[in-house]
Amino acid sequence: MLSVLIRLDFVLATVLLVVAPLGLLLASVRRPAVRGHLLAYWRASSLLMVTVYLMIDGRPEAFVAGNAALVVIPLALQAGDVLFVPGPAAPGEGPVATWVRRWQTGATAFCGVSLLLTVPALRCAWGPEQNSFCAAWLAPPRALHRALHPSVDPATLGDAAVIGGLIYGAYLVASVIRVGWSRWGA
Repeated sequence: MLSVLIRLDFVLATVLLVVAPLGLLLASVRRPAVRGHLLAYWRASSLLMVTVYLMIDGRPEAFVAGNAALVVIPLALQAGDVLFVPGPAAPGEGPVATWVRRWQTGATAFCGVSLLLTVPALRCAWGPEQNSFCAAWLAPPRALHRALHPSVDPATLGDAAVIGGLIYGAYLVASVIRVGWSRWGA
C-alpha cells in the first residue's frame, strides 16, 4: 500500500508541479504578470529536481530537500519570489490568469497533503537504504533514471544535484537577507 501511495505522489507531483506549470508558462508568454508568478514558482520548485537527482543516487539529504521543497513551493505560490518578484502581485485577469490561480490553489493543497505523506520519510535522512520503507521512496526516482538517463552513472547525477543544491542554498540565503534588509534595514 505504501509503495502505491509513493508512486501516486510521484506521478501527481510530476503532473501538477512540472507538466501543468510548464504548460501555463508557455501560455503566459505575452502576459508578464502571470509569467512573473510562474517564474517565481520555477525558482522555488527547482529544489524538487535537486531532490529527485539526490534520490537517484540514494543520498540521504534528498529526504530533507524533498520536505523543504514542499514547504518552499506553497510559500512562493502565495507570497511570490522575494528576490525577484516583490510581494504577492496579482497575476492579472483573463483565462490564463484564472487557470494560474486554480493551479496555485491545487498545487498548494497538493504540497500540504504530500508533506503529510513525506514527513515520516525524514527518518531516511539517516540511512535511506537500510529498510524497505526508505527504499520505497527511492524507487520512483530510480525508475525515472532508467527511463531518462540509463547511461549516466547515478553518482554523477547525485554530484550534479549537490552542486544545484548549493546554488539553491545560496539563492535562499540571498532571499532571506533581502527580506530582512527590506524589513529591518534601510
